[in-house]
Formats: sequence, C-alpha cells, structure tokens
Amino acid sequence: MTLAQKLAGAWSRRIIRSPGWVLVTFLTWVVLAGWGASQLTINTNQLDLISQELRQIKDIKRIIDMIGGNGHLILALRGKDPDTLKAVADDLNKWLVADAKNIRNVTYKVDVEFLRKHGALFMKTADLKEVRRRVDLKLADVQKRADPFFMEIEETKPYELKLDDIIAKYTRIGKRSIADDYYISDDKEMLLLLVKPMWENSRLKETGELLELMRKHFASYDKRGVSLVEDYDGHADPNPKRVEFGFGGTYTSSYDDSYLIKASLAPVSVWAFVGVCLVLLLFFRRHILAVLLVVSGLVFGVILTFGFAKVSIGQLNMITSILAGILMGLGIDFGIHQLFRLGEELGSGQRLEDAIERTVASSGVASLVSGAGTVAAFASLTLSDFAGFSQFGLLAGAGVVIIGATLYIWVPCCLLLLERFRPGTAHKLLGGLTPKARDHSQANLARPVLWLVCGLGFALCLGVFAPQVRFEYNTRALMVEGQPSVLLGDEINRRFEISADPVGVYSATREQAQDIYRLFTPLDPTRHSTVDQVVSMFAFVPPTDQQKANYGVLQDWLKELNKVDQKSLPPKFQQRWQEALSYVKVEPYTIDGLPDNLRAMFRHLPTSKPENHGFLTYIYPTVDLWDGKQMLAFADQVEAITTPKGDTFHSAGTPIMFAKLARIVLHDARTTVAVTSILLLLLLLVDLRSPLRTLVTLMPLLLGVGSMLGAMTLFGVRLNFMNVVVFPIVLGYGLSHGVYLMHRFEEGASPLEAIRSVGTAVACSTLTTLAGWAALLAAAHRGMQSMGSLACLGMVATLIVTFTVMPAVLQLLYDRRTKSAQDQI
Repeated sequence: MTLAQKLAGAWSRRIIRSPGWVLVTFLTWVVLAGWGASQLTINTNQLDLISQELRQIKDIKRIIDMIGGNGHLILALRGKDPDTLKAVADDLNKWLVADAKNIRNVTYKVDVEFLRKHGALFMKTADLKEVRRRVDLKLADVQKRADPFFMEIEETKPYELKLDDIIAKYTRIGKRSIADDYYISDDKEMLLLLVKPMWENSRLKETGELLELMRKHFASYDKRGVSLVEDYDGHADPNPKRVEFGFGGTYTSSYDDSYLIKASLAPVSVWAFVGVCLVLLLFFRRHILAVLLVVSGLVFGVILTFGFAKVSIGQLNMITSILAGILMGLGIDFGIHQLFRLGEELGSGQRLEDAIERTVASSGVASLVSGAGTVAAFASLTLSDFAGFSQFGLLAGAGVVIIGATLYIWVPCCLLLLERFRPGTAHKLLGGLTPKARDHSQANLARPVLWLVCGLGFALCLGVFAPQVRFEYNTRALMVEGQPSVLLGDEINRRFEISADPVGVYSATREQAQDIYRLFTPLDPTRHSTVDQVVSMFAFVPPTDQQKANYGVLQDWLKELNKVDQKSLPPKFQQRWQEALSYVKVEPYTIDGLPDNLRAMFRHLPTSKPENHGFLTYIYPTVDLWDGKQMLAFADQVEAITTPKGDTFHSAGTPIMFAKLARIVLHDARTTVAVTSILLLLLLLVDLRSPLRTLVTLMPLLLGVGSMLGAMTLFGVRLNFMNVVVFPIVLGYGLSHGVYLMHRFEEGASPLEAIRSVGTAVACSTLTTLAGWAALLAAAHRGMQSMGSLACLGMVATLIVTFTVMPAVLQLLYDRRTKSAQDQI
C-alpha cells in the first residue's frame, strides 16, 4: 500500500467515524474565511507587483519624488476657434489649480518670449546671413519706393520678403513651439493642459475619482456661450462654440486599462458559475440534488481560498482578482470524479461507508495526483520576479488544494448525515449516475489501431503548424478595442508630432546634465535609432561657438541698420522698427541667463527629498511604444547612458519599467514551463513507478500541447505578455486526463471499462474547466480574452487525444497483459 493510499484510508475513516464534528469544524472555518474574504481589497498599484529592490523601480520612484509623479493626466481641448480654446483653457486652469487637494500643478502655457527674442542665436549662421540678405533687399526696396522722387520707366513689382522657409526650421526648440505660449497644435485645433495630480499614476482609485470630478465640473461649464463635450472622434466640431475635451496621458491610460479589467471580474465570475452549473446539469440530468451538493462545496472552497488570500497576502492584485472563475472550473473536477465513482460503487450494491472508503482510495488518490500536477504548474509561477504571477501561482495552487480537500470533506459528510437521518438517501441521490457494467465480452475497444491512427493523425496534422505560432509584442492587441485614452494619445502624437511618454535621466549636477545632453546632440541615427529628440534646459541655450558667430553677424547688421533714417520708411515700417531692432540687439547668454521658468521645468520640486535633488533630461522615442519589440529596443538604447567622462546614468519612466516587466515575463514563461515539465515527470514516475506507464499517461498532454500550438496558428491566436501565464497551467491540467484513466486501468479495468467509468467524469470535468476559462471570453479586455482562448484550445486538444490515442494504447497494453496472463495459465 502506497503512502497516498494510507493517507486516503485515514481520511475516509475519520470522516466516516465523526461526520457531524468534521462538518461543524469545517463550517466554522468557512465562516471565519468568509469574514476574512469580505475584508479583501484589490491593490491596483502596479509598481507594488515588481520587486521594490530593482534599480528600475528605485529610479522611477526618484523621478516621482522629483516632479510629483510619472507622466501627466493630459486634458485635451479640441475646437475650431483658437481664441476660444485659449479662453476655456484659462478658465479650466483656474479651477484646477484651486483644487489643492488633488492637483499639484497644471502646465498649459509657458512664457517663451525670451526664446523668441533670442531666436537669431538659434539659427545656423548661414541661415542668419540669408535672412539678413533678404531683409536688406526688402529694406532697400522700401526706402527706394518711399523716396518722393522715385520714378520707374518700366514698372516693377515691390520686392516680396519671404522668410517662411527659414523660420519654419526654428519655430520649435526641442519640438517646443515658440510661436505661441500655449501648448497648442500647429493647426490651432487642439490645446493641451498637462495636469499633475498629487499622487503617482499607479494610484488608480484616486485617478478615477479625479476624472469623475472633472467630468462633472466640465458638464456645468457655461461661459461665453461655450459648451464642453467629451469626444474622442479625432475631428474638431465646426461649431466654434462647442469645445470637445478628452483625457489621456499615463494616468488615464493606466486607469482605463485596470478599470476595464476590474469591470470584467463580475461578469466573468457569473458566466463561469453559470457555465459550470449548466455542464453539471447536462451530465447529471435528474440528479439535481447531487449538483447542488457539489456546487455548494465548490462555493465553500472558493470562500476558503479567498480567506487564505487574506491571511497569506492580505490583498488581491489585478491578476489574482480573476481567480474565482478559474478556480470554479478547475476545482469542480474533484467533486465530479468523486460523485461519479460514488455512483458506481453505490450502483454495485456497496454500503455508503464502503463506497466512500473505496472512492477516496481510488478517485481520491487519482485526484491527489492530478491535483498535484495542477498545483505544480501554479507552484512554478511562484518563482517569478513579477508579484502578479507569483501571487497568482500561490493563491491558485493553494485554491486547488483547498477546494479538493473541501469537496472530499463536504460531500462525504453530507451524504453520511443524510443517510443516518433518512436511510437510502445516498442511493436516491447518486444511484444510476454511472451506467451499469457491461459483459466482459464487450470490454474490449474495437479497432484500437484505427483509433490510434486517427488520434495521431489529428495531433500530427495540427502539430505541423506548431512551430509557426507567434508571439504578439503589440500590447495594443491586448487592450479594449477603441480605448478612448489610446485614441486620444494617437491624435496627440499626430497633431503635435511628439510622444507623450518620454523617459527621464537623473543627474545630480548641472554639469552632468550638460554632459548627457551633449552625448545626444546631434543625434547619432546608428546608436540612437529609436530616439526622436532629447530635451534639457541646455536645449534652450545655443552652442557657444554658434552664438559667437551669430552675434558677430548681428553686430555688423546692427551697424548698418543704425544708419537707416527711420523717417525715410513708410509709417507701418516706422511703427515696428524698434521691435525689429530688438531681435538684432540680442546678446549671447549662458545657462545662467535662461529664465527661471524654463530652468524649473528640468529641476526638482521644492518638496523633493534632499537625496533626490538634481536635474532631469528627457528622452523622447520615435517608435511606437505599444509595440513591445520597439519598446525593448528603445529601452536597450537609452536605459544605460555613459558619457565620454565615464559617468553612467540610467533612464527611468513607464517605458523602462514596462520593458523590464516584459523581460521578466518572457524569462519567467520559459522558466515556469521548464519547471512544470520536470515536476510533472517526477510526479508521474513517483506515482506510477514505471517509465512506460508514465509515457502513456503523458501522451494526452504531449500530443495535446502540440495540437494546441498548431490550432493557435490556424485560428490566429498568439502568445502574448498575458496569456503566457496560462501555458504551464494547461500543462498541469492536461496531465489529469491521463492520470484518471491510468489509475482506473491499473485497478484491473479494461480500457473500455476505464473509459466507461472514468471517461464521463473526465469529459464533464474538462467541460466545467472549459466553462471557467471560456468565461474570460466575455471580458472586454482582449488580454483576458486571449487567456481564455489559449486555455480552451489546450483543454479541447488534450481531451480529444485522451479519448482517441490513450484508450488505443491502453488496449494494446491490455491485450498484451491478457495474453501474458493466459500464457502463464
């Protein structure tokens, strides 16, 4: 007798001896767990899911302290009249900055008059000389025509001064327009307010409350006859009195994505529960009370699991919050196999006590082994550096154990107590659940070779396509289609030609900040192909040599202009003469001459911790950061920056954090699959103690996974950063099919008898598990849908192989076993 059989015997004897006390104790734990589960909250802070000791996390927390948060909540105004947009922006800014509880600061216009006045120093010297040449030609023409004695024999047109081709090169400094103080697009149809809340972007609850507060205030806006309407269609309304607004930026996109996942939890759990109940009713038909018995035990098991979550972790995260539906599908397996085996034992005339003992000793041990396989898969996730996966693995693995134990306590105890109060109840509940045994002559599987060929053909036909399965790096494909904040982000990028998600590089001194800026100026397209621009306070200070050369040109020009008699010019030129001269009289300047309002954009806040005082340099990507491959390439190029002096600095920001997370996920996916495979192999070798039986038991899993990958290729389902967590789970669950059949076969049953007694339970349990995972298809979030799709394909594939290839192989083994026994006689 094996250790598992000894434990099963002790378990059943304890329940049979004192079902009442066992049940009271059990229900007490359920009540306590229910109270703990009711205290659970969902932690939406994504930073908490990554090790706080990682450098990338420490760097991003430094930037959060320096500038009050990572990124912005972008309020975009869209309309046809730029003056109306500016007036509305002024009104909204007053309301926002007055909310000191929620708003740290708002940036929507910056005084850039200093930059406009010094624009000549930013020009290339050749361009400045060309401007001087054209202006001199215009000036000479104007003076000539203003002369009262001017006369032409043949009339000529006045010289037309055109500077647009040159000015267009210098209307932006670091892609910051100096044509207008407001953050307004070149087409004058969109104006941005960059709102910095009092918290970081990972605090989603506060962000959601702020968004709703802003919506309510904007709905009541009524000044100058203007109405505010939330809209994300990307086109300005032709009515100038209608201003459209939208929310974007890292704060909004983080909130939207997490909110949509959270909003999917209730419908997913409901659909999972309904699906499980429908499958049970389909298989149990008139045995409705048996269904209620096992479903109630399942609910108690889920409650106990969430009670365990409260004790072990204290809270749920955005990934573990979807556990209820998944555990319903996985955990019900224990109840299904238990009921079918009890029905078989009772149908053969066994007393309830004997039926329970035999069921626990047979199905219980098989459930223990198959459950251990599922737990092994979840346990492998606990090795992940990403807490979202490791906590999911811990709670899911514990949940499988808890639900299994619950059902093997709840069902026997209830049946024993019902039987004692009303004898014969157990037979009424479960009698006839399993078909009666057939004659021995009917126990052989007909044409096993044909079944084997068909099953292998199915697996091989799909398996051919397995190597073509692809990984989806584009994270847009995981989000809700048409997510407003993403649509607005695309529109902002298009209108302003700039990414809203730069990374920041911290430096303790101004000299170090200058070294960093010089490293990227000018940009080397070979080393920094993913970088669009680098913005620093030094971007607003032209190179010293250029300033010196341009100053010389300006001084020579000024001498000539001072010789011009203003009275000789037409009145409209006289009025603007002094303003024009002010652009020529500019003096070279250094960083110390830059206005403080421009320098403050790159400096720590007064409230920052002393150790975080310093300067920031911003690096903007030229690639689409929603594309995982391009995001990783951008991170590779800018995460570590070494200056010619040998100093190394590190970029920090959302792209760097998610690049690190992506690498963790990709690495852990390979690790968990490898660890799960090894654990499953060892588990079967220990349980079956035969390499041949182990190989046969693994057939549904091995061929099923190959079929699953091939089906993914055919149906266009790709692996991605979310559904990779499902892959080891499919491995663990796929093992259960072979385990139940092999254990029944090892009891001496023929393959057909094993299929007859266990096959129905396997089919029922697989379909209930499918119901749990298929419920994810009801989620609006496409990442969650992909998890459901992968799991469903894997379980259907393993089920098909289980009912074709494995019975055929078992029949061949059975024939050999029978022949060997006959030869011995």
